[in-house]
Amino acid sequence: MNEIGGLTQPFPADVRSGWNAMTHCVYVVEDNTDLNKDLCEYLEMCGFDVVGCETGAAFYRALDARKPDAVILDIMLPDADGYELAQHVRKTVDCGIMMLTSLSGMDNHLTGYKSGADVYLTKDSPLSVIEAALKPLLRRASRSESDVVAAETAIPEDSWVLDMLNWTLRNPEGNEAKLTATERTIVKILIDANGAWLTRPEIVEALGKADTAENCRNLDTAIRRVRQKIIKEIGEELPVRTAYGRGYAFTSPAAIAGEAEAS
Repeated sequence: MNEIGGLTQPFPADVRSGWNAMTHCVYVVEDNTDLNKDLCEYLEMCGFDVVGCETGAAFYRALDARKPDAVILDIMLPDADGYELAQHVRKTVDCGIMMLTSLSGMDNHLTGYKSGADVYLTKDSPLSVIEAALKPLLRRASRSESDVVAAETAIPEDSWVLDMLNWTLRNPEGNEAKLTATERTIVKILIDANGAWLTRPEIVEALGKADTAENCRNLDTAIRRVRQKIIKEIGEELPVRTAYGRGYAFTSPAAIAGEAEAS
C-alpha cells in the first residue's frame, strides 16, 4: 500500500523564489514498487532529475554511474540496510541524505541522524512536505564549485575543520565524525578561543547555562563522550587538553567552515 501522504500540485520551478529543481539529480531508494514509482513521478513533476532504485545493489550501480545531489533512502531493503547506505553515501558523496521510512521511533530517528541523514521523515509525510524538505539540501548542493574550492584553500592543510553546516568534525587526514548539537557548540567555543584555555564556568556560560557544579559536571561528561566518539570514528585523539584549575583548550590548528550558511 502506498503510505505516502496526499498529492498536491507541484511547482517545477518556484517562480516566487527563483529556485529551479531542473539542475538537481535525486536518487529514490525504495523497494516498494508502487511507492517508488509514485515518489519518482511526483518529483519528476516537480522538475527533478530522478533515478529510482528498488535494491541496495541497484543503488550502488547507480552511484558508480552518476553522483546525485540528494538521496532518499528507505531503511528496510531486501538486500541492504538503509543506515549502512547512508553511512556509505556520507563518506563517498557530497550530497544531501533524506531517510523516508515507516520506522517512527525515537531510536530509529537517532540512528538515522548518526548514520549521516540530514532529514528523517516517515512515509505518512505528504509529498509536498518531502519536496519542501529536499529543497534546503539541494540549495546546499547548489553552492558553486569555485566557492567550495575557495573555502577549502583558505583552510590550512594541517587543520581540524568543524563544519557547522554538516555538523561534522574532520581531522587533517580528511576523516570525520558526526556531532550532536551540544558537541558541535562545545567544539566551536573551544576552536573560537584560538588555543587559549577556557575554564569550565566560561564554557558553561557560553553554552547559555548557569555556572553550577552540576552544569560543570555535565560539561565534563559531554567532552568525555565527544573524545570517545572521535577516537572511535576517526581513530585519532581529539586535540582538547585538560588542566586542573585552567579548564580546556583546543591545542591543534583548527578552522570553522559553513558558519554563515548554518546561521
